[in-house]
Amino acid sequence: MRKFQEMLMKDLGWKLLSIGIAAMMWFMVININQPVDTRTYSKYITLENTDVLTDRGLTVQNAEDLAATKVSIKIKAQRTALDRLNQSNDWLQATVDLSELSDAMDGDTVSLPVDVEMLGGYTGYTIVGKAPGTVEVHIEKNASKQLPVDVVMNGELSKDSLYAAPILSADTVIVKGPVSTVEGVVAVRAAINAQDVQDNVQLGAKLTAYNASGTAVSGVKLSVSEITVTYTSLNIKTVPINVNIWGTPSEGYELGETVCTPQTIEVIGDVELLSTFSYLQLPDINISGSSDNVRKTFAVADYLPEGITIKEGNSTTIQVNVQIVGANSRELTVQSDQLSVIEGESGKSYEISGSTKVTVSGDETVIDSINESTLTGTVDVSGLSAGHHKIPIQFDLPDGVTAGYSYIDVVITDEAAASDSES
Repeated sequence: MRKFQEMLMKDLGWKLLSIGIAAMMWFMVININQPVDTRTYSKYITLENTDVLTDRGLTVQNAEDLAATKVSIKIKAQRTALDRLNQSNDWLQATVDLSELSDAMDGDTVSLPVDVEMLGGYTGYTIVGKAPGTVEVHIEKNASKQLPVDVVMNGELSKDSLYAAPILSADTVIVKGPVSTVEGVVAVRAAINAQDVQDNVQLGAKLTAYNASGTAVSGVKLSVSEITVTYTSLNIKTVPINVNIWGTPSEGYELGETVCTPQTIEVIGDVELLSTFSYLQLPDINISGSSDNVRKTFAVADYLPEGITIKEGNSTTIQVNVQIVGANSRELTVQSDQLSVIEGESGKSYEISGSTKVTVSGDETVIDSINESTLTGTVDVSGLSAGHHKIPIQFDLPDGVTAGYSYIDVVITDEAAASDSES
């Protein structure tokens, strides 16, 4: 061991100098006479001079497929040069020049060469191969159409949350591309996550074109690629119905009871708007010269302020019944067993309950002769679904006698559903 150490340390300086000289000579040889190698690189195709087609209302039908095509390029150079190319191959470019398509027509398919070149004036590189060397370009007419933007909600909003229809930064979008592709686009949608929705928060959403099968369509361009969607929270308020009656009935008659059906409605709107909306005012009803009851029907939406809407499930119309009674009148009490149902449906049961009062008017002698315990009437239940209803009564009265508006409770039950529930 000691002898080995003596041998290693003997003339150490000369030995280190020899190693340094050898290394310098090796680097000199590498730099003066480098070995040449061949390597393969990949680049995506870029289409050039597309205006040759677009200026004539044409386009490349398979442009997206061409842009996704990778060209394998073999390059020959010294290893150090290839190493630099490995670090960044932005020097390479693969293009297809469309300038040769100046005479191309709709429906043509043309084979064009793939051009490969080195950018930036770099030397010492030789392109020895490329694949594919040519590509097929399909020519088609350019088309466009305008479509509304549909907002799709991913997930569900909280049951306690209520929002107005979203406000979009762009309500419509123009779809452009090959005519065969554009014709297949039936919708443009913006997807929003329910968990991101908050009051007056702008949400960014990318637009995607879809066909009739609900599949995303590629190969088209949208005039707007992304929009903002803003939701505004709403409140619900119950407001009464107000209507004014004016005028004087015919001689011998007077104004009776005025009934609105329904008497209140639920409306939806911005908090600030609802704070100033206390009741729904209907147009005045003129009863001048009337000797019969007056009935008017109003569409609720026609009398709501802008920005306030009817809550789903509420009646969209309001019926106002104004009772005109004779100077000779009498109030009668009618029990449920004195009434019968008409226009009922098989498979449903109808139960009339309670009692009601009705004012009858006319000839005094005839009115006095009416026995309230034998007075009969009917309730029309046509078209009514299962549930609790308050239905107007049509009374069987002697000639010369009229009755005011009177309502009775009717419970309708679907017998099939009731049987399933019992089971």
